[in-house]
Amino acid sequence: MLLSARTHLPVALVHRKGARAGRLSTIDGDVKSSESLPLHGHHGLRSKDYRAGRERYLIRRDGSLVRPRDVRIARRRPRPPRVPDGARWIHVDLNTQTLVAYQGDRAVFATLISSGKAGHETPTGLYRIHAKHVSTTMSDLESESERYHIEDVPWTMYFHNSYAIHSAFWHDRFGHRRSHGCVNLAPGDARWLFFWSLPELPVAWHGVLARDGSGTWVQIDAESLAEEAG
Repeated sequence: MLLSARTHLPVALVHRKGARAGRLSTIDGDVKSSESLPLHGHHGLRSKDYRAGRERYLIRRDGSLVRPRDVRIARRRPRPPRVPDGARWIHVDLNTQTLVAYQGDRAVFATLISSGKAGHETPTGLYRIHAKHVSTTMSDLESESERYHIEDVPWTMYFHNSYAIHSAFWHDRFGHRRSHGCVNLAPGDARWLFFWSLPELPVAWHGVLARDGSGTWVQIDAESLAEEAG
C-alpha cells in the first residue's frame, strides 16, 4: 500500500482468512463482531490498545477493534547509519513478515512478504540491489526433497548472491514464511517496488545491473517483538 499523510505507519496488514473487526458494545462492554476484513487489506492504527479481560485488541483509526493474531504490523524503523540521508531504502522485517520502503526517513510503501521457511532462512544484514530483471527463471534441481523450476518469475530484484525480492504468483500466503530464502511479494506490490527501486530500468530493457553500488539499500532483520509476529 502507498503511504501518505493520511495512511502512515503503523499499519495493520491482514494475513488470515476469516479475520473480522469488532465494535465495543455500549450496553455490556463486550466486543461484538462487526465486519469481515479482506485478506491482505490494510488498516491504520491508533497508538493505544484496548483490553477486554484477557483479550488484547488493536484499535483502528475508525475506532473498531482487531485481534493482533489476525494482522501483521508494519512499524517505522530508523534509517541504517550507512544509508545516506534522502536515499531510497527497503526494510524487511522477518518477524512480522512485512516490508516498508523509505525515501530517506519518510515511509512511502508497506506490504506483506513471505520470507524463507525453516531450513531456507532469508539472510539478514544490509545489502544493495545489484541486478533487476523483468522476469527470470528460478530453480533448484539438486534438492532431493524440494526441487522446483519456475519460469518467468516477474519483477525480480537481486540483493545478495542469488537471493532476491520478487513477485510470487503461485501462492497467496503473504505474511507467512514460505519461500526458499527469497522475499516473496504479491505481483502488484513487486511491480511497484521494481520500478521505484534503483537501478532504474531503461525503456525497452529486460534487465539492468547496478553500477558502482548504485542500487537501492535493503535492510533485513528480525528485531520486532515476538507478540507482533502472531
